[in-house]
Amino acid sequence: MGKINQFLDKIAGQSIYIDTNLFIYFLDHNTEFFSISAEILAATEQGKIFAFTGDITVAETLVKPYQINDLSLISAVKSFFFADNFLSIIPHDSATFDLSAQVRAKYSMKFADALHYATAIKSGCEIFITNDKGIRSTNEIDVILIKDLLE
Repeated sequence: MGKINQFLDKIAGQSIYIDTNLFIYFLDHNTEFFSISAEILAATEQGKIFAFTGDITVAETLVKPYQINDLSLISAVKSFFFADNFLSIIPHDSATFDLSAQVRAKYSMKFADALHYATAIKSGCEIFITNDKGIRSTNEIDVILIKDLLE
């Protein structure tokens, strides 16, 4: 776990935005990315980093539980996201939607990716953690791909 620990040490005390895929990897116990996701979420829970995500993340994560109509899983996912002293879930207001349109126009991102990106910027995040290759670093924010944290 050397690479992930070095990364977490480097970003200690910073505000980071976490994309949906990290939460799905964690909640689904994805064999390839679970341990990295768990380390990042543990650092969040311990207050080593300040993590943000948007309402869109909660909605995207709930799609599968709603598809399979698993009421206990729906409840568990909601409880996970809204646990006290864990992460900040940012609502998407009209200013964020406007910024996402600007981001989409400027960087040719998909709408959902642009909304995540705009939410990260509005939240003051320095780092954006994702595994989506369509989201790239810019002058506004540094994008880290989860796959790049693998040993």
